[in-house]
Amino acid sequence: MTDAAPSPVAARPAAPPGWPRREAPFLHSLEAARTIYIVTQLAAAGPLIAGLVVFGWRAAAVAVLAIASCAAVENAYYRCARTPAMLGRSHAYLTGLLLALTLPPFVPWYVPVVAAALAILIGKAIFGGVGHFLWQPALVGRLAVAVMFPTTMNPAIWPVLAPNRLLVGDVRLARAVEDYRQWSAHPAPRGADAISLVRPATVLGGLTSKEPAFSGLAFKPEGAPRNKGLALLQMPPMTDLLVGVTPGGIGETCAGAIVLGAVYLAYRGLLKWQLPVSIVFSAAAVAAVAPVRLAGAGAEVRTVWLPLIAEGTDVGLTYVCYQLFSSELLLAAVFLATEMTSRPVTAGGQVIFGVGCGAVGMGLKLTLAVPIPFYMGVLAMNSFTPAIDAIWRPRVLGQQRFAFARRPRVAK
Repeated sequence: MTDAAPSPVAARPAAPPGWPRREAPFLHSLEAARTIYIVTQLAAAGPLIAGLVVFGWRAAAVAVLAIASCAAVENAYYRCARTPAMLGRSHAYLTGLLLALTLPPFVPWYVPVVAAALAILIGKAIFGGVGHFLWQPALVGRLAVAVMFPTTMNPAIWPVLAPNRLLVGDVRLARAVEDYRQWSAHPAPRGADAISLVRPATVLGGLTSKEPAFSGLAFKPEGAPRNKGLALLQMPPMTDLLVGVTPGGIGETCAGAIVLGAVYLAYRGLLKWQLPVSIVFSAAAVAAVAPVRLAGAGAEVRTVWLPLIAEGTDVGLTYVCYQLFSSELLLAAVFLATEMTSRPVTAGGQVIFGVGCGAVGMGLKLTLAVPIPFYMGVLAMNSFTPAIDAIWRPRVLGQQRFAFARRPRVAK
């Protein structure tokens, strides 16, 4: 009598340590949801630390209020509604951290509290909690307070701590300095800790306003009025924008810290490069093509298309870079548009989503001069995520993509 054949279950190799023991066809990842949230918080800690250095303890207070309020509101809602997807606190902490990165450092205490409550209740709770919402919750709260408190959230003058008052200064004690050219060359004014500045995005807004503020990007044409300056000469050095010593939200200004966070997320496998790259390139393409309005001879207004090559490629590239780095584009592309629930699943769908985010955001920045154009672009494209996922589905093995749209072959 021969021995019985070995059981398929007994022949299956043991699961690696730490893996849950489940039968097919279920797939399980080593990364739990809580781990993903914690890794994202670690990546977002870089822009937060850069903001704390540049904006001081006021920024720390805003961040603490936003994070604590998100956790408290989510816990209170769970106790009332007992919604299972509102039980964990890790996502609430992440939502509060991302919300804090988008807020100005000088806002009153009630702004982060209101923004956090609306982010949790409207952004997550009404949809059923984590994994069910349509729009990025932190951006829902940010947009809400931008509408509710427009003057507080978008003043004409923004403060930045002076070089000799970093980290310990009060960003609200700000004064203007004469003949400002570079942040490192201006210590704190007497009796103040911070320098009052106009946001670079506001300066560039003079190129697309109805009444042109400039006669050219870097070169003045013949016959141009003398009282109209050159746009790029009114901007701070590009190094200030890369380091983050410019006005903006707590986590929006330091491009270097945001890029490092993106590299870490990509290394951990939580970020596909297609999404942030498509956002940045589509925004750059719109800025390179969209027209600018310049003051000409007399009362003439010149509309110049293709500013990328209007005064030379070198000047055009500088202009496009200023448009990219003078806004919240990088923070939106790396930490907000990449939220797993509100963005498409496939790489191709994320490219479509990213192109829409960048194009819509830059279009709003150039035409309507709204204070948070790229956040609004992400929220707008969040609305189309289900449609993008339905169109760009993973290809079925053995079938061509978009086979439903192809003509059937007629046998001869």
